[in-house]
Amino acid sequence: MKRSTFRGFGIACILSGCLMIGWDYFFPAESTSDEIVKYEEKITQLESQLKEKEQQLKEMENQTSTNDSKEEGTTTQSAAEETASPNEQGDVTEGILYIYSGLTPYEISKKLKDMGIIQNAVEMELFLAQPEYARSIQKGQYKVNSSMSVEEIANLITGKRNS
Repeated sequence: MKRSTFRGFGIACILSGCLMIGWDYFFPAESTSDEIVKYEEKITQLESQLKEKEQQLKEMENQTSTNDSKEEGTTTQSAAEETASPNEQGDVTEGILYIYSGLTPYEISKKLKDMGIIQNAVEMELFLAQPEYARSIQKGQYKVNSSMSVEEIANLITGKRNS
């Protein structure tokens, strides 16, 4: 075949592509605007349902808090003390720690402290920063609790066995 045949075929492909794009631009399909209207209606419906459920949740929380305060008959100061230090009273806090690629020992320690699993994030960070632990932190989700020691948590998330 000749070069002029290939050029003609290429130009025809480009022109037909431009025409198809132009046709869609100037004469959009009617169904897309109808679908957009349907989606917008669905979104508003879901938003109203969400607001209703949030309102119901607030009402339920208010009812439970009033029931709790009537049953206990305690002062608000003692309730504040109970929530401030659950680990001092022997309560065990549990949670799931999610570790993903690129998470640093500092970030892991901060997550554990925010979850209420550990009291001293610096101690955990320094423990995880040791070379034998820092190189072997594994991605995944781990069930941890406040009764675990720093070393137990470190062994859990690095896959090391307790020695």
